[in-house]
Amino acid sequence: MDCKRAQELITPFINGQLDTEEADAFLEHMENCKECREEMEVFYSLVTAMKQLDDGTDLSDNYTAELNHKMEECYLEGLRRKRSCARRRMLLVSLIFLLLFMNGATAVEKRDEADERFLRSMERTEITGKESP
Repeated sequence: MDCKRAQELITPFINGQLDTEEADAFLEHMENCKECREEMEVFYSLVTAMKQLDDGTDLSDNYTAELNHKMEECYLEGLRRKRSCARRRMLLVSLIFLLLFMNGATAVEKRDEADERFLRSMERTEITGKESP
């Protein structure tokens, strides 16, 4: 992600409007770009202070700590979603293998039954000398 795109996403990030993929790219950029990080801290402080004034609540003592907490929560939420998605994929793969195995086992069972019928008919043929229907 470039700086221009990251700066466009500051407000959506503050308002919790980024999807997981965008949030991950945004957070990675903010970790590695001092200039964008400083701009986000200033913007976060201004927006949060204005909201607090509008709401009549006490102004925060440490906007940077709040922003760090918000970024950490967003990062952890992304990890939870990725783990959940990975678990679902593993479950799906396991179910597919189970179905394939069960289908294969059923096919082997049917083949074994057919082989047994064939062998019985062969035994009858040898005993009676005639082919049975």
